[in-house]
Amino acid sequence: MELLVEEAITEYSDRHTSEVNPLLRELLAETEARTGKLDWSIGKVQGQFLRMLVGLSQAKFIVELGTLTGFSALIMAEALPPDGRVLTCDSDAVHAEIARSFFARSPHGKKIQLEFGDAMKSLSRIQSGTVDGVFVDADKEQYPGYYEESLRVLKVGGWIAIDNVLWDGEVVDPENNDPDVTAIKRFNDKVREDNRVDKVMLTIRDGIYLVRKR
Repeated sequence: MELLVEEAITEYSDRHTSEVNPLLRELLAETEARTGKLDWSIGKVQGQFLRMLVGLSQAKFIVELGTLTGFSALIMAEALPPDGRVLTCDSDAVHAEIARSFFARSPHGKKIQLEFGDAMKSLSRIQSGTVDGVFVDADKEQYPGYYEESLRVLKVGGWIAIDNVLWDGEVVDPENNDPDVTAIKRFNDKVREDNRVDKVMLTIRDGIYLVRKR
């Protein structure tokens, strides 16, 4: 993944952000060792941003679309009260196995439920207006569908954080016709014009679109 911000600035930001716990650092190392997909995982700054977002919104029920190996689910669970929960969804067996093994070792793992399979099916089973926040980091071409279902399940005032919306900066290239880039650009335009939400696009890591349901 290309850095959207100068490397020295990125490193400075990282140094001035709270450290994650040793188990999460071990999880990132395990992710690289077993999958080679460390770049797919959120990092410390993005993780602490999500953790703070969960805490500031006093969330109790978080939905995550795209578990990978569980880093984001675990760091969000840290900010939940004892009766809070994260429902996280993934369809990769290796990712799910790694995630479950680390959930079992964390004192916050009991707050996390991992559903293996299609994320849209998991969303469709959730009652409307019951979710405090949704983190979306899954199949980019499915973002519009995930977004609409996420809005349905959200409470008024609830939030959605959508990852990878700047796609290595490729979204500003009008001649880039890559399917993922095209899907992201169309999705970003959809959210920009959506009067049902307040929104802000952030340049954290690969871009996060943060929206709040009105």
